Amino acid sequence: MNNKELGSDVEASDVSAIAIVAMECRIPQADSVEALWQLLLDEKCTLTDLDDEQLRRAGVPDAVFSKPGYVKRAGLLKDIDLFDSRYFEIGAREADVLDVQQRLMLESSLTLLNRANIDPARHEGRIGVFAGSSFSSYLFGILERDDLLDALGEMVIRHGNDKDFLATRISYKLNLKGPSVNVQTSCSTGLVAIHAACQSLLLNECDAAIAGAICVRFPQETGYLYQEDGVLSPDGNCRPFSADSNGTVFTNGLGLVLLKRLSDAVQDCDEIVAVIRASAINNDGATKVGFTAPSVAGQVEVLRDAIMVSGIDPADMQYVEAHGTGTALGDPIEVEAIRQAYGETGKSCGIGSLKGNFGHFNIAAGVIGLIKAALVLKHKLIPATLYASEVNAHLDLVDSRFHVVNQHRKLDTSGDQFVAVSAFGMGGTNSHVILQNRDAPPILDSVEDGQYRIFTLSAKSEGALNNLTEEYCRFFSGAPTVPVVSFADAAHTAYFGRPLLSERAAFIARDAKEALAQLEAGRYHRHLSRERESVAFVFAGQGTQHIQMGAALAKEFKPFRKNLDLVLDVFAREHGLDLAAHLWNPDSEKVIACTELTQPLLFAVEYALAQTLMGVGAVPNLVLGHSLGELVAAAIAGVFDLPSAAAVVVKRAQCMAACEPGCMIVVDSLTGLEHLLNNREIALAAHNAPSQYVVSGTATHIETAMELLRAQGRSAHRLATSHAFHSPMMADAAAEFHSFMKDIPIGDARIPIVSNVTGSVLTEYEYKNPIYWSDHLVRTVQFAKSTQTLIDMDVVRYVAIGHGYAISNLLKLNLPESGTSIVQALGGIDEEYASFLNVIAFYWTASNRIAIEPFVAGRRKVALPVYPFDRTRHWVEPVIGFARRGSRPAEATASEVTNAKSVPHPSAETHAAEPENSADSASTDNPVEDMVAEIYITYLGMDKIDRQLSFFELGGNSLLAIQLINRLRETFQIDIPLRGFYESSSVAKLSLLVANRLLEVENV
Repeated sequence: MNNKELGSDVEASDVSAIAIVAMECRIPQADSVEALWQLLLDEKCTLTDLDDEQLRRAGVPDAVFSKPGYVKRAGLLKDIDLFDSRYFEIGAREADVLDVQQRLMLESSLTLLNRANIDPARHEGRIGVFAGSSFSSYLFGILERDDLLDALGEMVIRHGNDKDFLATRISYKLNLKGPSVNVQTSCSTGLVAIHAACQSLLLNECDAAIAGAICVRFPQETGYLYQEDGVLSPDGNCRPFSADSNGTVFTNGLGLVLLKRLSDAVQDCDEIVAVIRASAINNDGATKVGFTAPSVAGQVEVLRDAIMVSGIDPADMQYVEAHGTGTALGDPIEVEAIRQAYGETGKSCGIGSLKGNFGHFNIAAGVIGLIKAALVLKHKLIPATLYASEVNAHLDLVDSRFHVVNQHRKLDTSGDQFVAVSAFGMGGTNSHVILQNRDAPPILDSVEDGQYRIFTLSAKSEGALNNLTEEYCRFFSGAPTVPVVSFADAAHTAYFGRPLLSERAAFIARDAKEALAQLEAGRYHRHLSRERESVAFVFAGQGTQHIQMGAALAKEFKPFRKNLDLVLDVFAREHGLDLAAHLWNPDSEKVIACTELTQPLLFAVEYALAQTLMGVGAVPNLVLGHSLGELVAAAIAGVFDLPSAAAVVVKRAQCMAACEPGCMIVVDSLTGLEHLLNNREIALAAHNAPSQYVVSGTATHIETAMELLRAQGRSAHRLATSHAFHSPMMADAAAEFHSFMKDIPIGDARIPIVSNVTGSVLTEYEYKNPIYWSDHLVRTVQFAKSTQTLIDMDVVRYVAIGHGYAISNLLKLNLPESGTSIVQALGGIDEEYASFLNVIAFYWTASNRIAIEPFVAGRRKVALPVYPFDRTRHWVEPVIGFARRGSRPAEATASEVTNAKSVPHPSAETHAAEPENSADSASTDNPVEDMVAEIYITYLGMDKIDRQLSFFELGGNSLLAIQLINRLRETFQIDIPLRGFYESSSVAKLSLLVANRLLEVENV
């Protein structure tokens, strides 16, 4: 079912409506909109009382905070010194000096896209960014650090802290290609950014938009000095519309929303929180008592503009989330404007403000107010405005349809519900947004369909991948709430709704219960980008055949059926073998044990299976086959085309079937059988593993061997074979087969083949020589030696191609217990599709070439855990403290200066930008390279670096590169052209460039 079938039609009146499809916030005591809502329901104030020690650490002088009017209260965001610089590919030193507001907005923007289930790389359309921030007070501490100014340069620091680069940095780091616009209108910034985003969407400048704002001041742990007749509260509480209103309190926070045109959101089956029916902005001009004062006329005008654009009846408005700063001047003016604009006729309409709970978010006030208003529509409930139990009499609401919401009230749901939000900026830029409910359609049946699907997880670091698996354990276990989504939809969303990153894990399951079991037991494939792993296809030989092998997979996956039919048709058309009649016939078990049918059947299924895997991008680096399996391997590698391979397999089987009957047994060692082997009464047919051998011979000689073993108290397992394969008893077959092979066209191997005759990689001379293929019938299968060759070639991932688990079990006997992975491509009859999908999942973790889309199919995108950032501490400690301003000491002591490189944090490592697989950058015997490495370490802020990675892979950027090149020029007194640096920017390559330049100078 496609999205258009799921989505309902959009009414003509909705063509200018904008959908809010995701929201994100980070505010005191709440890192999500759900937590914000709970704080509102709990009627909790999140402002914190500060003690003297906190104030001292923040740099506030005792003489200041000891003053009678100093208010020791603030709104604190937690862990603002932590940042996942690796995710955004920002070098450690650059991350240290990047404004914390920009860091928080980067992370929150990604989280917002996660909540909207948008992967920018695969999103059809352009995504815009409309954002604003407060002035970077973090910059004050940086400017006190001459070492940082000298190392990084003024431009790097300015670009990292100037408000001008907030939106564009988000666009750059998340690869968003729509309009990227900074908005700055003081306290109305967040809501004006939303208005700008709506206009851009309606003009088709973008197809989705991130809009919002942030305000974080440093140091957080500072209060303020109350001044009589000012706007600040004397007691550290903000009481909007209360009889006790006495001023506002500024706090820290950010809010973001993801917007789409309503028609697009419906078509995309997005979860729509609320709909923006209209937005408007204006400015007071000079119609007020002063630049910073509000204006009734200006506010009335902007409210009426929004009402007019929306086309709603103002009488239907049920709630206005007001700017409501708790000031004696501002609150009455705002209420009067609401009354004039919406009129006194209509439904009961509440007025409220969340500033009582959190304080004034300043730049971010409007967007966080809008988030609350949208939640009101979602939950059909208006939370109480804190501290407003007794309403300010100056609001004059007696006998009015308007009232201050001082206790939780339900919305009237008898018709469409409308709420609004206002934000008014100091300087006069006013904004007003009208929202309407868009109640979600009934949730589609979440009953599982019983089909296996691949579930994918990816991250930018190993730590984040670990965190993500833990998040999904909680999600699938139903904590904190039981998922109401189907596993199919979850798998669909996890793949299509998240960026595809370098560190990966994947597993298969049919429902949430199985998914949880896989994760908890660690039964998932995992691959880290630093692991450069080769994959080998290993093909099974005779003895693994089974009636209806491949039938279940052919039924479930049409490409396999198509490939299998192609091979079966070649055998039928060219050789008169109706293999399908036996393969699908439940009564053919004994018939297919005949080697004349066994070999073609095994070849057909294994070849089709390998071609199907390769068709979705699962291509091996090497191939190995056990006995007959080597012919499949050769065909897959390109040595034989399909018609030639089929002819070879048929002739091989006929030649072997014509030989004298014989027997084969499996033994754990050859001890006691030496006499029989030396006299050639039996032959070593295969050395499968260190403790597994197969011997062949006549029935009489094999029985003699078994008697010898029984006399030693040992047992042997007799194989269900009709002949003594891989022994001198195949000599006549080999001779006839040699003559046949002379006329077979042989091509070049596109994939290396490991021989199970020599145990080494086949040379061109060998695989193009008919003698090799005829000797194959009589020579010992050196599977143990072949496997060791793969181990020596650093192959750690193996795909067993064949029915059942025989070849997988042989691999397990040969491979190390840890550090290798084996997956079976065609399990038992009831496991075929699951095992095939397991191989795709296995491959996906290490490759971007896998066409995984058919295996993650679902009906819609659903809410899933968001990216769990792998944060580390990035913080610049100012010399004299953020809050302490004055003359700077001429020379700072060691105790006064904390290096800008990250300080260890109890819950996080230092400098996420340092690669996990960093090569040791300790001194070498190359002094030039060591000096270059030290300069890199200084500018990148790392303790060690991988000398083979480029400057940019290590987290550098073009501005930092210019600073580094200048340092190199000064250090070595040579010219290093910018182009030369870009072409050779790793320490190893650059040191060679420097050394050559030094020689040129010396020889002048």
